[in-house]
Amino acid sequence: MKASIFHETGDVDVLKYEDINTPEIGDNDVLVKIKASTLNSLDLKLRAGTSPRPVELPHIGGIDISGQVESTGSSVSNVSPGDRVVINPTVRLEKGFSVVGVNQHGGFAEYVSVPSSNVVKIPDSLSFDDASTLPVCYVTAIYGLINRGGLKSGDTVVVHAAGSGTGSAAIEVAKHYGAKVIATAGSDEKLEKAKELGADQAINYKNEDFAEVIKGGVDIIFDQVGAGYWDKNIKILKPGGKLLLIGVVGGAVVEKAMLGPLIMRDISVIGVTMFNAPNSVLEEAVKLAGEGKFKPAIFKKFPLSENHEAQKVLQESEQFGKVILNP
Repeated sequence: MKASIFHETGDVDVLKYEDINTPEIGDNDVLVKIKASTLNSLDLKLRAGTSPRPVELPHIGGIDISGQVESTGSSVSNVSPGDRVVINPTVRLEKGFSVVGVNQHGGFAEYVSVPSSNVVKIPDSLSFDDASTLPVCYVTAIYGLINRGGLKSGDTVVVHAAGSGTGSAAIEVAKHYGAKVIATAGSDEKLEKAKELGADQAINYKNEDFAEVIKGGVDIIFDQVGAGYWDKNIKILKPGGKLLLIGVVGGAVVEKAMLGPLIMRDISVIGVTMFNAPNSVLEEAVKLAGEGKFKPAIFKKFPLSENHEAQKVLQESEQFGKVILNP
C-alpha cells in the first residue's frame, strides 16, 4: 500500500510517499480501507519532533480516519466487509490507552488496522470526508462542553481559536445545545465564517481586547490557548463559571496566577482531552452529523501524496476548519 511516512523528524520535507506492507489484522481487528483522513496540529508536532509524545520511527501519522471495512478478524461480529465506518483513535489497553496515529500507525495511508471495538458505523447520509472530521474536533467539543462543562440551554460560551477545526466544531455544538456563542479569532475573514456557523458575536483579538469587549460575564470558556489568556479568561467568567482547557498553544505555564478569584467566585478550571471520552460521544457525533445537525467546515482537500503541502497550510494557519487527505 501507499503511505505518507517519515523516517526522521523535521520539516515537511521529511514526509515520504512510499510503498509499505499492508498491515495485518488479529482475531479482534478490522482492516479499514481509508477514504479520508483529517489533519490535526498534533500530526505536525509529531512530525516536527516537538510533541511531548515522541513516536517510534518510521511513523505514519493521522488520528482522524474514515473508510470502509476491507476485512475482519475471525472473532469480529460488530461490523462486516463493506461497512462504512469512522475510527475512534483511542485504543483502550489493560493499563492506559494507545492512540492511532500517535502510538501506532495512523491514517495517512491506504489502509489501517484497528480493534473492531474502535470502529463506529456511519450512515449513507454522512460523507467520508465529513465523518473524518468527527473524532478529534466534534468529540472534543461535545465531551468538553456537555460531559465536562455541563452546558445548558441559554448559557453564554466563549470559543477561542474559532477558526480551528475544534473551534469551529465547538461553535456548532454549543449552538445545537442552545447556547449563545462569542467567537474569537485573529482575522475578520475567519470571524465571518464563524458567524455563518452560528456565532452570535465575533471578536478579532488582534484589534480588540476580548476581556474589555465582553460585558456581563460568560458561563463557559472553550479555550485552546492556555496561559496566554489565563487572566482575561478569569476576568470574564461569571461566578460559578467554567474554564475548559482544551489546549495550550499560547503557553502551558501560568506565572503568578491569582487563585483568590477562583475561590471567591466558585470558578472551575477543567481539563479536557478527547482521549478520555467514551465511545458513546463519537456515536452521538455521528448521529447528529448524519442528521445534518452538524456540517463540518472543510477548508481544503489534498491527495495523500501531497501531505507535505497539506501540512504547510496548518503550519501557516491559513485554514478555517479542516484540511483533509484522500488516498
